This record gives sequence, C-alpha cells and structure tokens, in this order.
Amino acid sequence: MKTILKSSMFENNVLVKRFEKDFKTSGFIEQKKQIDYALVKGTLIEISINGLRILIRNVKTEDYSVDVQHDFPFFKLQFEIEGSSFYEPLDKCQPKVYIPNAHYNLFYLPKVQGTLTYKKGHRKTLEILFTENYLKDIIGENFNEILHRFGTAISRKTPFFMWDKSQPITNDLQNHINEIVFCNYHKDLKKPYLEAKIKELLILLLAQTNDNINTDTPFNLPETDYNAILKVECYINTHLKDTLTIPELAIIAGMNTTKLKQGFKLIFSTTIFKYISCLRMEQAKKQIVEKKCTVAEAAYHVGYKHPQHFTVAFKKIYGYLPSDLT
Repeated sequence: MKTILKSSMFENNVLVKRFEKDFKTSGFIEQKKQIDYALVKGTLIEISINGLRILIRNVKTEDYSVDVQHDFPFFKLQFEIEGSSFYEPLDKCQPKVYIPNAHYNLFYLPKVQGTLTYKKGHRKTLEILFTENYLKDIIGENFNEILHRFGTAISRKTPFFMWDKSQPITNDLQNHINEIVFCNYHKDLKKPYLEAKIKELLILLLAQTNDNINTDTPFNLPETDYNAILKVECYINTHLKDTLTIPELAIIAGMNTTKLKQGFKLIFSTTIFKYISCLRMEQAKKQIVEKKCTVAEAAYHVGYKHPQHFTVAFKKIYGYLPSDLT
C-alpha cells in the first residue's frame, strides 16, 4: 500500500509513504514528529496498531495544497477539531470531501487522486484510517449485510459518506476524542486501550449509518422501487451507445421522472446524467488505452456522433484531452 504526496514543501517535491497490506503490524508503534515546513509547523503523532493508523495533528498552517494519491481504497473517520480540510478529486465524477472547523465525517473512497487544500490558521485533528478487512475483523464477514448502505457502497465500489454534509462534533464525541488524543498510558496498556476506544467509537458511528433504513431494502426505498432503479442502472450500462433520456428510463422503471431522479440519486449519490456521462468517459478511456482506438472511434463507441463534443465532455470530467492518452 502506497501514498504519494506532491507539494513544493517536500524534498524533490514528492513524499512517498508505504504501508503493510491492511495496515498490518504485530505490535504498537507510536512516532511523534516535529513538522517544520515553510507552510506547516507543529507536531504530528502517528500511531500504528494492527489494522489501524491514527493521526493526531496540532499544527499552524499557511494557505497550502497537496496533491494526493492512494493505491488502495480509502476508509477514514476524520475529526477537524480546529481548522478545516477540503479534498477535490481529479476525476470530476468523484465526490469532494469538505470538513469544516469543529466538524467530522466517516467516509469511504474507492479511489483517491486529487488535491487537498488547507487554510491559514491553527489545525488540530484526529484521523483514523482503516480497511475493509478491519471492518470484517470487528463486525464479521457479513459486515456488508449488517451495515446496509455502507456495505452496499463497499460491494459496489461507490463512494460513501456517513453524512452528505459533515456534522458538528458533539460533546459526547469530543469526550471520545479526548480519551484517544490525551491517552498517556504506557504503550503496553495504551495499545489495548486505544484499540478498545476506537472499536467502540467506530461501532457507535457505523451503527448510525443504518438509522432510518428499512431492514428489507437499503436506502429506505420500497423493494419494488429499489429493484426498478437497479434495472434502470443495468439498462444504462448495456446501452451506453444509445441516446438515453430520463422519460424513456422512467418508462423502463415504471415510475414518473421525478421519483426516478430522486431514487437514483439516493442510491448512487449522483444524478442520472452525470452517472451516464462518467460511465461513457470510463468506457471511452478503456477503448483508447486498452484497445488502441482513435478518439473518434472511442467517441462513437459511447454514443457521441461528433468527436469534438466528446472531447469537450471528456476534458470537463478529467481535466485533460482524450488525445493525451494516445
């Protein structure tokens, strides 16, 4: 597992971090580092416990940004106790992550490649990183079924956020945070203590991801509506070359257009048109890279009659021209 950070702050502008698979470690590792970059100064505590990485920051920053890329699916519980963070993905189809001052969120991103931006000021955070296997360890092999929405997102490899908008840190959560951040036990006791506290915290929050969820079908949708929207999604995947309109898709679903749009966004966290566009661009990329198609051929394959229209749409999503892939 590898993380690549790029910024003018780092030596040679690049910092590469490597980790054992699933953050595995046999013991307890705690490192306190003094950060002394031009734009960031303070302390960073990194704790590694089997299956977990815990980051505790207390820094002063100027306005700065860092390009970040992970080669592994990213699970994170992040508390911005003071300060804020903003992640903007390179792929415009992927969601942004904004956590303002005194807020938190728990999220899963199958792919991370984008830019992190921080504002000038004092920044204190608690960040807990884990993996899918860690969820299996603490909840069980059938965690996908137990966690409903979260489990479905992991199975489908689609982004998940506990909250659409990050939530304020409550007094109860602040107490949990303090118990972790200010734990001063000897490492032989600190390891089991932190393991227990983080497991308790994660289970407390993960249980809330099921709030107001129908136990028979995810997303609090009637089973017939849920299955109808999945039928539409399947149809989209197999008819990307066709002209796809919402009224026609609503007929396939057997519901009105408003209900279809609302239900689709609830399940897939994006609009129908954006979902179609992103699928088309992904298919086109494969045609160009793997099958060595021309841009015009790839455009035609995904339903664009005019290559120039395809090029404009491609650049809007990825930030570069499809010809750059050849």
